[in-house]
Order: sequence, then C-alpha cells, then structure tokens
Amino acid sequence: MNRAFIKHISLCLVLSTGLGLIVSSPNAEARRKYTITNRINTLSAKINAGQKSNELTLKEAYGLRGDISDINEKIAKDKSKNGGKLSYADENNIEKKLNSVSQKLQKKELAKRAARPND
Repeated sequence: MNRAFIKHISLCLVLSTGLGLIVSSPNAEARRKYTITNRINTLSAKINAGQKSNELTLKEAYGLRGDISDINEKIAKDKSKNGGKLSYADENNIEKKLNSVSQKLQKKELAKRAARPND
C-alpha cells in the first residue's frame, strides 16, 4: 500500500476517535449546575488561599469574608420571605454581589502580585 494513503487513514482514525470522545462524553463537572452555594464556597476558599499566600492582608481578608457573610444573611432573609426558596430576582441580585466580591478579590490579589519584585 501507499505510505501516504496509510498516513492519511491513520490520521483520519485518530481525529475521528478524538472528536468522538469529545462529542459523545461530556465532562460530568461541566454538566453540573454551579450554584450560589458553590460560588460562596469557592470564593471563601480563594480568600483563605490568598491570605495564606500573602496576596491578601488580614484586614482585606476580613473585609471580603464580611461581604460573604452579608450575602449569606441576605440569602437567609430572602429565603425566609419566599417559603425557603430564592426568587429569580433574588438570585440575580445575589449573583451580582458575588461578582462584586470576586472582582474585589481578584483586584487585590493582582495588585499584590504586581507590587512584588520578580522572584
């Protein structure tokens, strides 16, 4: 058989197998819904990690944790008003607040990284 033909067939098989894996088996992590509780836990973990790595001062970490606790209080208040569930408007409002905390965290971490001399 012709070498070019064999290479072409091999390449087609490899590509079709790879594309088949990507299309047919989506990642289970991607299919799960990323909830508000997950975001709060992730942000809290990032705040703790930022404090441990000295990208956040103690005061900055306390401030961000205070923002997270305010959000948790708002969630509890909204749930109590709506029979244990959040309305879509409340979810959107909380997501905006979580985005704000996430942006504050990232700005503070990046500011510290930029201020540090190159290692």
